[in-house]
Amino acid sequence: MASEHTAIPAHPSILLLNSRPWLYDLQVSRLKDVTDEQLTTALLGGSVDVCWLQGCWELGPYGRQHDLSDPTRRQHFQDCLPDFSEADCIGSPYAISRYTCNPHLGTEEDLAEFRARLASQGVALMLDFVPNHMARDSPWIDIPDLFIRGRDGKVAFGKDPYSGDWTDTAQLNYWSTACRDHMLQQLMDVAERCDGMRVDMAMLCVNDVIERTWGHHLREQGFHRPGEEFWVWALPRLRARHPNFLLVAECYEYDEILPSGTMRELLRQGFSAAYDKVLYDRLTEGHMDKLRGHILHSPDMATGRLCHFTENHDEDRAAAHYGPRSLAATVASLSLPGPRLLMWGQALGLRARLAVHLRRARQEAPDSALSAIWPRLLAALPHCRGSWQASLPVHGDDSWRFLAWGWKPDGEAAKSEVVACIVVVNFTDSAGWATLKLGALLPGSPRSDSLALKDAIGGETFRRSCSALNNEGLVVGLQPYQSHLLLCSFQ
Repeated sequence: MASEHTAIPAHPSILLLNSRPWLYDLQVSRLKDVTDEQLTTALLGGSVDVCWLQGCWELGPYGRQHDLSDPTRRQHFQDCLPDFSEADCIGSPYAISRYTCNPHLGTEEDLAEFRARLASQGVALMLDFVPNHMARDSPWIDIPDLFIRGRDGKVAFGKDPYSGDWTDTAQLNYWSTACRDHMLQQLMDVAERCDGMRVDMAMLCVNDVIERTWGHHLREQGFHRPGEEFWVWALPRLRARHPNFLLVAECYEYDEILPSGTMRELLRQGFSAAYDKVLYDRLTEGHMDKLRGHILHSPDMATGRLCHFTENHDEDRAAAHYGPRSLAATVASLSLPGPRLLMWGQALGLRARLAVHLRRARQEAPDSALSAIWPRLLAALPHCRGSWQASLPVHGDDSWRFLAWGWKPDGEAAKSEVVACIVVVNFTDSAGWATLKLGALLPGSPRSDSLALKDAIGGETFRRSCSALNNEGLVVGLQPYQSHLLLCSFQ
């Protein structure tokens, strides 16, 4: 019988919880040793819908030994953690030996209990699935045709089309029936133990990508391109057993290989959502026309199937990467349709990067200003669900400085007193004034003419006439990289 899953709402907030660093920070040994208070704190007081427990799966000793013997990696560790010692290296959570609970977290029973504890707080459990490769000391390494082998007969290193070998990994062979059958079974087994998966580098299993990276070599070895994509074949089998399972594809755009778009292709192949790294890059660039164009014209933006973030384990911390723009970038990113991804420590405004191979980051104090805003932001995000008005018209000489959109709650969100949510961001380096035309965002026949606009970012409450807003618009003045997330309710 399929496991019972915790329901996940539309546009969920997903917390990336780095498992072993978290336990190390708490100074506890296993998941079962985490207290209820510690778990609630990690879940940001119950403000998230999904906990992505990174690093859940078993690792062999090879990966850690490899990391410690690589001078380049050791230098990276030293850069991230000036007082680095060998004990801090835990190995990459993406060089998985097999899909059993990492003994450093506990047993399979402990993992099941952790999932139940999350469910009791209404939080779903998401786990990693890494389809492209395994650890080089995986117990499956000698299964015939499971891995790609070089001309010397040795198992090839994992890789993508554009970077060098990932020398702590072994490349799986998706043009082999044995591999496809085996990995389908792993996919199904993992799905029994969680409510969703974050699928690592999901585009590497697409046939066109395999063709570019390995096609000539595989044909030399007698393998041929399958007639059906792996995900198109595998995901309906998973959904037949787990209909509402959340599948988030980590992906990056390969314009030369998938000209219609990597995100679009993976959504077509059956994923619930796909990483929107394009938005992250547009926010990094800060070019307003390109940023606005992506938000308004990306064909999948309004569907709620693009996963947005300003921080994850592969990137620098948002506070460091975006600097003074970090809050504005995060408000814009997390208030758009789709899954909203944040990382453990982000709500404290931490700047020091937590390298994925390490158990700790450089010690630092939280940013008191940012950490005061985050609880209000997280509490407001459930109101950014329902009907999304992609572009609120902005008028005035400074209109080009502003991003603006709105949400009209429906379903569960409509049961609150909030009748609309207005997001407006000045994502430029100078102050500006503009008038927002709200159109049909506010009720046409209000039950009161007095409207309170509570700003989840600054904490202030503004009072306006609803009829005046409908007729004349909302006048907004914002400092550089300032934002409002206004929750509108009648008084």
